[in-house]
Amino acid sequence: MLKEAGRSDKVWLDGAIVEPEDAKISIFTETAMRGANVYEGVRAYWSEKRNNLCVWLLDAHIRRLFQSMKIMRMTPPYSAAEFKKAVIDWIRSNNFREDIHFRLVVYYGKGNGYRSFRPGDITTGAWIAGGLRKNDDEMRDGIHVCVSSWRRISDDTIPPRVKSGANYQNSRLAAVEAEINGYDDVLLLTADGKVAEAAGASLMLVRDDELITPSTTDGILEGITRKTLMHLFKRETGRTVIERSVDRTEIYIADEIFLCGSGEQVTPVVSVDRIAVGEGKVGKITRDLQRVMLDAARGNDEEFITALTPVY
Repeated sequence: MLKEAGRSDKVWLDGAIVEPEDAKISIFTETAMRGANVYEGVRAYWSEKRNNLCVWLLDAHIRRLFQSMKIMRMTPPYSAAEFKKAVIDWIRSNNFREDIHFRLVVYYGKGNGYRSFRPGDITTGAWIAGGLRKNDDEMRDGIHVCVSSWRRISDDTIPPRVKSGANYQNSRLAAVEAEINGYDDVLLLTADGKVAEAAGASLMLVRDDELITPSTTDGILEGITRKTLMHLFKRETGRTVIERSVDRTEIYIADEIFLCGSGEQVTPVVSVDRIAVGEGKVGKITRDLQRVMLDAARGNDEEFITALTPVY
C-alpha cells in the first residue's frame, strides 16, 4: 500500500520503533532550539532483479554522518554498525517495498546551553524517518532555476561540509525567494561570486562535451551522489570530470546543467534566470547519467553490488 509522501507509519527514535505521534523530543533540546543536529538523506530502491529493497550507498552516508559529528564535536550515540541495523529495522517495520527517501538524524539533546559538547554536559540522540519522495516529472522534463540574491555559507562561518539542519536555513531563504519568483529551485553563489550549489543538491554542467562541477572548496557539501556520478562518467566515457570554480555567466552558456543528490537524484535544469540551457531541453549526457546511476542503484550494475544494503 502506498504511504503518504514523506511520512512513514513508524519512526525510529533513540533505539526504539515508535508511532510518529509518540516520537517526542523536548522543546528544550538544542536540536529544537537551535537546529543543533547533523543528518544524512538516503534513498532505498526496489530492485526487480533481486526482488528486494536495497539501501543505496548506506555505508558512505554513515561515514559522512560521522565526519559531520566529528566537526561538530558530537559524541556519537551509536556505532556505525548500530546505525546500519537501525536503518534496516526501521524500513522493515514500515514494510516498504518501493523506492523511498529517508533521513538519519543525530541531534544534541538537553544540556548546559549551546556551548555544551562533552558527554557529561549534554546528551545526544538519533532518529530515522521518511517515506516516499518522487521526482519523476522533474527528472523527465527538467526544472527552471534562478540565481539567488542570498550568498552561500562558507567554511569559516557555518561549514557547508557539515550536513547540519542549521545550515539549511541558508538554503531555505534562497528557496523561498525562488518560489516566490516562480522558479522550481535556486542556485547560490559564494561570497566571491562563484557558483556553489542548489538549495539541497550539487550542480554539474556540460560545456563543449566536458562535464564540470564546482570545487569542494567553493561552499558545497561533499556530495555522495556527485562523487558517484564522477566515477560513472569516467567509467562510461573515459574522461575525468573537471572540478573547478564556476562563474555565474558560465551557467548561462552551458550546454547542459543538472542537479544531483540523494533527494534530487539526477534532475535536469532547462533554464537559469529565464535563459534556456542549451536548446532548453534535457541533454544526452544528463540522460545517460540518469540511466547508469539508476541501473546501479537498482542492482543492475555488478560493480556497485557492494554499495547496496538489502533490507529483506
